[in-house]
Amino acid sequence: MNKAQARERLLRWVAIPAMAAVLVGLAVLQYRWSGQVSDATRSQMLANLHTSLMSFRQDFGRELGVTANEIRTIADTSNTNPTELNDQFHRLQQTAAHPNLVSHIYLWADPTHQQPLRFDPASGQFERTAWPAEFDPMQQRLLEITTAHHPPAGGTEGHERVRHSEFAPRRNFDGRQRQGFRRGTGMRGRMQEMMMPWAIDQSIPAVAYPVRRHTSSEGPVNRADVTWLIIQLNPSVLQKEIFPELTQKLFGSASGMDYYVAVKAVGNDGERLVYSSWPGSGEEKDRPPDAALNLVGPPFGHAGPPEAGMEFFGPVRPRADRTQQSDEQHMAALERLPRFDPFHYAESQGMWQVTATHKSGSVEAAVGALRRRNLMASFGVLGVLAITMGLIVVASQRARRLARLQMDFVAGVSHELRTPLAVISSAAENIAHGVVEDKQQLVRYGNTIVKQSRQLTQLVEQVLLFAASQQPQRNLAYGRVTVSEVIDTALEGTSSEVAAAGFTVERRIEGGLPPVNADFSALVRSLQNLITNAVKYGGENRWLRISAAAVKGSGRIEEVKLTVEDKGIGIGKDEIKHIFEPFYRSPAVSESGIHGTGLGLPLARTIVEAMGGRLTASSELGKGSAFTIHLPVAQERKAEETQSAADKPAGAEPGFSR
Repeated sequence: MNKAQARERLLRWVAIPAMAAVLVGLAVLQYRWSGQVSDATRSQMLANLHTSLMSFRQDFGRELGVTANEIRTIADTSNTNPTELNDQFHRLQQTAAHPNLVSHIYLWADPTHQQPLRFDPASGQFERTAWPAEFDPMQQRLLEITTAHHPPAGGTEGHERVRHSEFAPRRNFDGRQRQGFRRGTGMRGRMQEMMMPWAIDQSIPAVAYPVRRHTSSEGPVNRADVTWLIIQLNPSVLQKEIFPELTQKLFGSASGMDYYVAVKAVGNDGERLVYSSWPGSGEEKDRPPDAALNLVGPPFGHAGPPEAGMEFFGPVRPRADRTQQSDEQHMAALERLPRFDPFHYAESQGMWQVTATHKSGSVEAAVGALRRRNLMASFGVLGVLAITMGLIVVASQRARRLARLQMDFVAGVSHELRTPLAVISSAAENIAHGVVEDKQQLVRYGNTIVKQSRQLTQLVEQVLLFAASQQPQRNLAYGRVTVSEVIDTALEGTSSEVAAAGFTVERRIEGGLPPVNADFSALVRSLQNLITNAVKYGGENRWLRISAAAVKGSGRIEEVKLTVEDKGIGIGKDEIKHIFEPFYRSPAVSESGIHGTGLGLPLARTIVEAMGGRLTASSELGKGSAFTIHLPVAQERKAEETQSAADKPAGAEPGFSR
């Protein structure tokens, strides 16, 4: 085994498996890394989604809080004067972001005896009216809260005296027991009042708050009057203005909406859709949300622990070390951001819940699609790397094979050059040294020199012609060529070789063949190459045949084929696909001592293809070979050239062809 074979075997059995193992390792690492990146992306997306939902909740509470605080202030200062209340409310509407958010305002004093006063913003009038049907659960709950904290007239036994500035309710809006507290006076009392949550009924929707409380100043308490402020909200403004604006603000981007947002009323009797940004109708019911959050009350779940008292929802007392200025600032912040807690009835009213679902179906689906894209991109890069590595291996093998062919070509050409040069040199020396004295012997030596010189000239011309054929453009003198003349000229040029080899030539030309459009000299040279090969590889049968026939199609002659056949050694199936490659010679031919350069067939094929034809080969090992030149007839070629000339831009050189 030589060094070249050892290197090739090393490349095949060591380098290639090593590169394949590296690619597999990279693919496994890419897959694992993509999984880790997907997990991190999923966590980040869910965190951002929960942040957006919390901002949705806070902004919604801020939107309601601003309106509720302003109306509470108006109700406190107007003393239920319709004109003053109407003027202040309309001034509020002029500066509000959503002036039609409030549908009606109710003031309910002494709930055990009176019907509520309703203020209609459209008419600006107060009127005593009965509760609408949808207000029945809330009205009953407010009545229970009022009577639970303040006994009716005459029931003074067992009850403590309550001062004018004290109000100590014993239950939350949900009716559960809580620890008692007394509202203080001054700044602390105001802060405790501001920090008490508003009660909201999401089925109406409406919010309620006790704005004024009156008790008897002397003697036992007979009755305490609580004035409830109830603000009925306009559902249409929530659905068409506030919810869409918050959705676009918090979930919109330059590329559009990444999430579909919905607000649902979730209760014991199922779900009711309040708002949805989904483009289709009903589609949001089929997909579970990626995240959900209560709009009011506790963000998650329904309420606090069952044992929670008023301190769970009630006021947080200010720190003792606060200054009056910090207390005022804290109170102002609380006035801007009131808290809303839902009523809790025996039958759930339906908690408002905001949900978000990714437009891909879910965050998991979006992360999965992103991971697939990343894997496709990374595996695509690995695929390109694998293809590049394969091309490098193939190119290196081809380079080694080409180098070997070139070495064989150099050796073959050197041998082909050495033989005629040796004969010419020997004959010339014999003549110069006077060895040849007979005139006939001198003539024979002269003919030998001429023959070897001609063979040497043909070899040099063949090499130069092959080099010229590798140029991107060739100039050929096209014309109408008769096939029989080409065959006669080719046979005449190779007659000496055929006769010296003792070959029998069979000539078979079909009658009435049309002329072909070709370069006469180039076509003759190609045919001579085929004849020379037939003589060289014809074996012991020493027979060859040249035939010409027409090929018909669609009722007319489309092309003419010229075939050179022999009954020689033939070509194997594995080798016939390489015979038109430059410098290629079969190992069996090289070992048999048959001289050649491996340029005849590639040169002939290049010339024929330059004339618009093709060269094909068929062979069977040990039975001979057949090489066929296919050329289009002159009329068809002329028609193609006419069409090509018509399509050629002005200024192009006529008669130029590749």
